[in-house]
Amino acid sequence: MKKIDLNLTVGELVNTYPELRAILAELGFDKIMSPLALKAMGNIMTLPRGAAVKGVPLEKVVAALQANDFMVVGYDEDEERKAKLRSYIERLSQGEALESVRAEFVSEFASVSALEIATAEQELIKSGVPLQHVQKLCDVHSAMFHGCTETEVLKEGLKAQAAKMEDLAGSDLPAGHPLSLLRAENEGMEKVLDIITAQCESGAPDAAVVVKALVDFNGVRAHYAKKEELLMPLLYNYGVTGPAQVMWGVDDEIKKELGTLTRAIKEDADNVMIYKGRIAALAQRTREMIYKEERILFPLCLRYFTAEEWKRIYRDFPEMGIAFVEKPPIWPEGEAWAEAEMARVSEQEILAGRIQLPTGELTVKQLRAMFSLLPVDITFIDEQDKLRFFINEGNIFPRPKAALGREVYECHPPQIVPVVRNLLADFKAKKRDSLEVARYIMGKPVMVKYMAVYDQAGSYIGTVEVVQDCSHILAKFPPRI
Repeated sequence: MKKIDLNLTVGELVNTYPELRAILAELGFDKIMSPLALKAMGNIMTLPRGAAVKGVPLEKVVAALQANDFMVVGYDEDEERKAKLRSYIERLSQGEALESVRAEFVSEFASVSALEIATAEQELIKSGVPLQHVQKLCDVHSAMFHGCTETEVLKEGLKAQAAKMEDLAGSDLPAGHPLSLLRAENEGMEKVLDIITAQCESGAPDAAVVVKALVDFNGVRAHYAKKEELLMPLLYNYGVTGPAQVMWGVDDEIKKELGTLTRAIKEDADNVMIYKGRIAALAQRTREMIYKEERILFPLCLRYFTAEEWKRIYRDFPEMGIAFVEKPPIWPEGEAWAEAEMARVSEQEILAGRIQLPTGELTVKQLRAMFSLLPVDITFIDEQDKLRFFINEGNIFPRPKAALGREVYECHPPQIVPVVRNLLADFKAKKRDSLEVARYIMGKPVMVKYMAVYDQAGSYIGTVEVVQDCSHILAKFPPRI
């Protein structure tokens, strides 16, 4: 009997059994029929992961294979491991101590990989397990190594695995490579966290030192923005959604707590003693996130991203801001690619000619110059909910060029996605045609306006988002008497 091992990639299986193409296409894996798609994804995608991405129950895939005289191996083991991972989440959600669960996790999953954890997170979320609970699984995985002494690692037989993970983290990458820069940011961030932790552990923390450290720590926003806008959406394209959903939620909680604590201590230095415990907890939680990036997120990115994708990421890094690194090194390959790309775009502009409008015409150069004078951020999302255009002259939200062509939902934290979906659905159904939101962002009064765009026939063709910092406007109004 022909044997299908679920631990092998789709590419390996199809090469062995070409007749699998038709079977998998019938199950909903239609792209598998494309040689280009098979070449791009077949060497990294397994059937369990592909089923999770497509929303096809794995048992249905197994049944179809068995009906075509294939013997499927690895299914029972896969289900058993997922059941155990789910049990750890349930125990943590019921209040069991992390250290207690960690000890059992280490003994059962000493060889667990970043990919397996990512897949487990993804499938648990799809099955309805609350995102906050799945985040606990990520905590357990990071706790498997974090804080262990060398003796403990040796005792548990994990030293080889730790070394392997260190290699995967990309220690031999060029200094200016995006992952090298992110790791350098993490090193700089840890130095700031060391100052914060030392102050919290002292009997009389210096409020001025804590305030400065917290202000410096706000660079984490730029670090997380690069992770969320440049790395996670690409992983989505490869079917790896778990880490993005889990980490983005924790990132937002860290940023929110940081903003609250920074404001409280700036308002009153005595609050340092009151909030000392929360500040220490925030520092520790951030260290855990650093560990998750180094051990889960970065190895996954190295596994999937192509050389050109890394160059695109490098091009967009300055837009997102560099944090905790005074003089970021240059990556020659990335610089050369970015310069060639800029030259190509400029040539297209010249060839594009003039844009004809009902009230006149403009060259591309003129239009671009006009946009550069507008003190706002403008984003256009087309009728398919894909980001097609933006300008960032207002410098409110960073927007990488890599976001162009993505679904707008990939540009927002998971908890915001339902709000965005509802708004666009209302625009399409003409239940409303605009929405204004006024709030303070990083201490600045910001107005965000969403407007539905319809053509002359009244059909929905997209949405415009306009974001403006209103500080200079408010400053022109005299105070009320």
